[in-house]
Amino acid sequence: VFQLLTDLKEQRKESGKNKHSSGQQNLNTITYETLKYISKTPCKHQSPEIVREFLTAMKSHKLTK
Repeated sequence: VFQLLTDLKEQRKESGKNKHSSGQQNLNTITYETLKYISKTPCKHQSPEIVREFLTAMKSHKLTK
């Protein structure tokens, strides 16, 4: 989620489009608050490779939902 929101934020910066509709403002607020929260957790340091390695390591334990 952190990586996805960071990429989305960068794309909006690069495109230079800053719509001021209420929907866009809500999305900006949600993105900002979520990134702010996640940046204070260990999730910030995870990557797709780390998650993949974890899932592979846990596969042998046959955990269920």
